[in-house]
Amino acid sequence: MWQKIINHKILSFIKDKNIRLLIVVGLAFRLVLSLLYLHVSRFPDSGTFLELLDRLLAFNLKDYSGLRSPGYPLLMFFAFGSTILTAIYQFFLGVASSVLWYKTLINIKFTSKNALFMALFLESFLHVYFYETAILIETLALFLISIMVYELSNGYLENNSFKKDALMAFVLSFLTLTKPFFAYLPFLIFGFYVIKDFRFKKLFSKKIIIVVATLFTYFGWSYINKINTGYFVSTTFFGLNLSQNCVYFAENTSDEYKWIGNTYARYRDKLLAENDTITDENKKNDLAMTVWHAHNELILKTDNNFPKLSSELGKYAVATIKKNPKEYAKQVVYRSWLDFWYPFLAWNKEEFVVPYVNDVLFFIWRIQHKVLYLIKLSFVLLIPFYIYLFLKNRKVTFPFMMIIIVFTTSILHRMVTYGTNAIYSFPFEFIMVIVVLQFIKKYVPLPYFAKKYLE
Repeated sequence: MWQKIINHKILSFIKDKNIRLLIVVGLAFRLVLSLLYLHVSRFPDSGTFLELLDRLLAFNLKDYSGLRSPGYPLLMFFAFGSTILTAIYQFFLGVASSVLWYKTLINIKFTSKNALFMALFLESFLHVYFYETAILIETLALFLISIMVYELSNGYLENNSFKKDALMAFVLSFLTLTKPFFAYLPFLIFGFYVIKDFRFKKLFSKKIIIVVATLFTYFGWSYINKINTGYFVSTTFFGLNLSQNCVYFAENTSDEYKWIGNTYARYRDKLLAENDTITDENKKNDLAMTVWHAHNELILKTDNNFPKLSSELGKYAVATIKKNPKEYAKQVVYRSWLDFWYPFLAWNKEEFVVPYVNDVLFFIWRIQHKVLYLIKLSFVLLIPFYIYLFLKNRKVTFPFMMIIIVFTTSILHRMVTYGTNAIYSFPFEFIMVIVVLQFIKKYVPLPYFAKKYLE
């Protein structure tokens, strides 16, 4: 009976005993933590996803405010609106992601034994589990990016299969529907394809479907927002997010937008003054969120219409950044970009059913945090190395693609918005770990026993 099950085409991947072990350990890990936590976490962002979910369940998008794109709410839709079932779905997505990491490591020439240990190491980080118990997009984004990376490691650029192109187009389109910011990824992947053994005719290859499909998804949802709000944007948060970059030079804007700049600066100075009286660093106001504090006053000047306010904030941001290019560059490099690399744990620490378990787990997380931060630092230091290798050898290698994908994400995301919330790097952390391990395996002289382990 068991043999018939694993011989089925859909489930043939579990013939590998390591994958079976990875699945069993992954599910057991989540079960044990769930017995201690018994909680589905909601954060400020969760409410807007739930709002769109209610719209989808009612099959009614008329006059929707456009705050979110429907990728993640669709996952909850297929969970019939249940946050508990959504978390269970996310557990399975997390386990599936670990299987993809294992298969990716095999593709880049790690032994099956080492690939298993590394995949277990990756999913053992506590924040992986706690994102799966949260109503946030991160677990879904991680799964979709894991598929993308696996396909790239599996010879996607050399493969001429239409099925593979269709799969990649679907994954990238759904990723864009989950977080519109990711719409740049198909351009990068198509770029890798074109410059790898460049020939002019590759510009017109059928792989262009990944770009066309993603753009259709992006602009299609933007058009729905245009119908509902009057603004052609992928999400009506865009203008407000862009304006967050202006917090440190908010008042230095054009005369047309002084009404925004002066109010913005007043709230910033108020938060700064409050911070001076707070001794606990963890409780200080996050200045990146200043525009949200100013939001209630500013929206009164735009007829209580959030899409209209966000549009005005977007125009304000463009005008203000043009007037302050040096300050904006400093903002992106020294504040936003550095924050991108900081690991973050999304949990409600007080929701554990067993006393003091949260303290034990937090101690473990502090150790994991330092390990992950060291890996991220190592990854950043490898960026110029792999770019140099590409310029020298003109070869599009797997680590080069990963370096470019993550580095581009870190720059673009921080150019678009400023926030100390470091969840944005989470779906890319497994890439950083893999690249660092591959570098050590290939280039770092290690003692024999350590080298033997990584072979």
